[in-house]
Amino acid sequence: MKKLITCLTLIIIYSINTYTVFGSNASIGSGNQTFSNGNICKSGIFVIKMKSAFRSACSLNNIEQPRMKEAFNKISAYGVTKKYPRSTAPAESVNAFRQKLVDLSLIYQIQFSTVIKIEEAIQLIKSTGMVEYAEPLYIHQLDFIPNDPSIAGQYHLTNIKAYEAWDIWTGDTNVVIGIVDTGTDWDHPDLQANIKYNYADVIDGLDNDSDGFVDNFRGWDVSENDNDPMVTASSHGSHVSGCANAVTNNSVGVAAPAFNCKFLPVKSSSDAGGGLDAAYDGIIYAADHGASVINCSWGGGGYSQFEQDIINYATFNKNALIVAAAGNAGSDEKHFPASYDNVISVAATNISDRKAGFSTFNVTVDICAPGENILAPVFDDSYASWDGTSMASPVAAGCAAMIKSRFPSLNALQIGEQLRVTCDDIYGITGNGALLGKLGKGRVNLFKALTDSLSPGAINKKNQITDGNDNIFIAGDTLNILSIFENLLRPTTNLICSLSTTNPYVQVLQGNFVAGAMNTFDTISNFSNAYRVSILQSAPSNTVVNFLITLTDGSWSDIFGFTVVVNVDYINIAINHVATSISSKSMIGYNQIQQAEGLGFTYMNSPTILYDMGFMVGAQNSQVSDNVRSDGTSYDSDFASFIAVSALEPGVISDFDINGVFKDNGSSSTAPLGLVVTHHTYAWVGPPDENYVMVQYNIKNNSINSLNNLYAGIFADWDVPAYANNKCSTDNLRRMGYIWSTDSAGLYGGIKLLSFTGGFNHYAFDNTSGNGGIDLTDGFSNAEKYLGLSTSRINSGTATSTGNDVLSAVSTGLFNLAPGDSVEVTFALIAGESLESIEQSADAAQAKYNSIFVGILPTGNAASNELNQSFPNPANNELRINFSLTESNFSELSIYNLLGEKVKTVFNEKIAAGSYTVHVDVTLLPSGNYFYRLNSGNYTRTLPLSIIHD
Repeated sequence: MKKLITCLTLIIIYSINTYTVFGSNASIGSGNQTFSNGNICKSGIFVIKMKSAFRSACSLNNIEQPRMKEAFNKISAYGVTKKYPRSTAPAESVNAFRQKLVDLSLIYQIQFSTVIKIEEAIQLIKSTGMVEYAEPLYIHQLDFIPNDPSIAGQYHLTNIKAYEAWDIWTGDTNVVIGIVDTGTDWDHPDLQANIKYNYADVIDGLDNDSDGFVDNFRGWDVSENDNDPMVTASSHGSHVSGCANAVTNNSVGVAAPAFNCKFLPVKSSSDAGGGLDAAYDGIIYAADHGASVINCSWGGGGYSQFEQDIINYATFNKNALIVAAAGNAGSDEKHFPASYDNVISVAATNISDRKAGFSTFNVTVDICAPGENILAPVFDDSYASWDGTSMASPVAAGCAAMIKSRFPSLNALQIGEQLRVTCDDIYGITGNGALLGKLGKGRVNLFKALTDSLSPGAINKKNQITDGNDNIFIAGDTLNILSIFENLLRPTTNLICSLSTTNPYVQVLQGNFVAGAMNTFDTISNFSNAYRVSILQSAPSNTVVNFLITLTDGSWSDIFGFTVVVNVDYINIAINHVATSISSKSMIGYNQIQQAEGLGFTYMNSPTILYDMGFMVGAQNSQVSDNVRSDGTSYDSDFASFIAVSALEPGVISDFDINGVFKDNGSSSTAPLGLVVTHHTYAWVGPPDENYVMVQYNIKNNSINSLNNLYAGIFADWDVPAYANNKCSTDNLRRMGYIWSTDSAGLYGGIKLLSFTGGFNHYAFDNTSGNGGIDLTDGFSNAEKYLGLSTSRINSGTATSTGNDVLSAVSTGLFNLAPGDSVEVTFALIAGESLESIEQSADAAQAKYNSIFVGILPTGNAASNELNQSFPNPANNELRINFSLTESNFSELSIYNLLGEKVKTVFNEKIAAGSYTVHVDVTLLPSGNYFYRLNSGNYTRTLPLSIIHD
């Protein structure tokens, strides 16, 4: 088993596999909507989990806490109910195997007005600081690909050695597989006899067993809350039931791996398209009603802590193994719930044991099982051969049930490990070798699973990767990989754990660890001799490195894979009182939408006060380039990294310098302006400069056309808790826009224009309709973006005394750039505990900018000496540098790379007083970020430089 921590900074957005029989939009019913991460969720409903510190305020249908009640009022919440009202807090924190138990008693389902966007409602609840999480309820799609039957047989039973297994064991009726799906055909002649009937609650209109479910004799429909789990819109559930547990040896129809084991049908779908709208509630029902194995032939949505909680509850609280389909994307990606911790993820193979073409593969896959042309029962009393990981998963789940019946003392994770460790190695099959580590241990072998009593079950349980610095893994870093190993089964004698990779952009410096002898349930880490890996300078941006950890103990071996993204295209900066992240593609605070990959913007370790922020440039005819929100729920991606951001600490200009280059040739840039933007970020330690960071952009017109009426600025959705009570104002004297919350004293955020090349604009947006100005509730069009950049609106949040959700754009212009011309614009991003404090920081930032970039009081005693910004910047093959000296001195002008190494000396000689222009050939210097320094007597000045070769 697994799962692994891959890269600590990595959050991925996943696509949904649609149920192709009903069309790609079938899953979007009238009660569903598309969440901002692209996945389908329920409309007007989300879930929260309260922090345990507020347990006393939590009742069955209310949370008696003023701040939370105020938040509920703002989203017009009309339903606040415990999602699992019969659950109580666990009496102990861990189970008998020292595994942490899950508390479901603090999970609430919130119903609110659909007039309010679900993203806004969730963010408002999070801002109270009272919840562990607030998340949408995703709709999950079925993982199968139906086709016309072509093989009326069951080759898969031969492949998994079911016949040999049945010769020694035929299962136990006390072991139950929970089939969480679209229901089942409960009167099918090849299913009926294997249903786990609840004889304690026969159908008489009473809840005879007092479990809260009336007449749940043959399962339950958790979606419609009734006792009829019969399939309706989709036969998927009946087919899945039969793949796992069709009645065997009954002279009817087909056979299935689980033989005499039983299955519990749990219908989780009311959607006509077959989507599951209560999938995780179904897991709870199955776990609470005795299922030892729970099959999930479905998936979708993004990562959800709520969903992981449900998985952990079933695994640790109820000792039930979750088995799930790996997905049908046919590509290398994670799929949920299969990729959650403590789940057996099942990929699909064909009759030749080759990975099925449709099957997803990934380092989180545990095992494979046949999933192509699988013959099983369907409604109504019929049979069909279907394809999909939806079929592979119940085949594996049936095998897991057989293991549980033969070895009843094994816990859930041990069952999963026995199933995994006894798989047949299929990496030697044509086509599979290239997927080493991404098809799990191999294809299941039921005979070996029931007879192997020798193999250890050592697993790579967890990996933690650090770089000893900011945990943003860039070229030149050395990664330390701390791995934890656990033995779930028989003892090892001399376990050796070796790290390897075939990726050419990293080098394994230390890849061996001897774990030695490990008893059952022993754990050990390589803390004393951690793996070490160097990221080479040649690594491209966002390189995905696949690692393998090979475990060997005598003749036994196993492999585990994990991935790390290196040379990532954003950098965290947190050396003073504010902390934020700078991306390579114009975004600030986060590297991805939905507050993914980054620090946001914090002050003195506060929660983030930023939802998103980005640089925007607009010209005539409302042509705008940016990577901020667009129409609807989408985001533009006009800017793309050209030279990834890199950092220097200590820096050349400040205590922490970040440099990079991006162009407006991104994936959504249908009408690019033809820009090359060199950007720098500077941060200082110590007063008076510890409460801001400075961001500077050199905008070059790299097109053949003039750019007229150009404006450039920073757009920000500040969310100072609670964001629904925010106000935004303008300080024209300081050329600053700032924001604060009326109910949260102590936090202010602001953006100040520092450069003098253009005028000052600040547009204060209301993110709610009816308050005047640009309305962002229906999206942010290019025309609205240009209007926000080129005009001013002084205040927002003024419709009520308490304010509302607001946004801000501070910009400068107007500029007219001929081809090849450039302009520099610079801003300070500020946070503080009061208006007075951000005013003081704004003044300090202006003084710092003036001293460095305007030439006032340069370093040294020759105050009128001057070194100017090179032109063009970025340069191609030649650049010009202007400087002036007031007295004759030995002087040196040199160019340095970001490691501080001198790469070119322009001159080093005695220079007379005067003004000079030097032409510098940089043809031989690679594209990248540099700086140049003039030393003359006691005068020293350093400025940044970028070189881009066409």
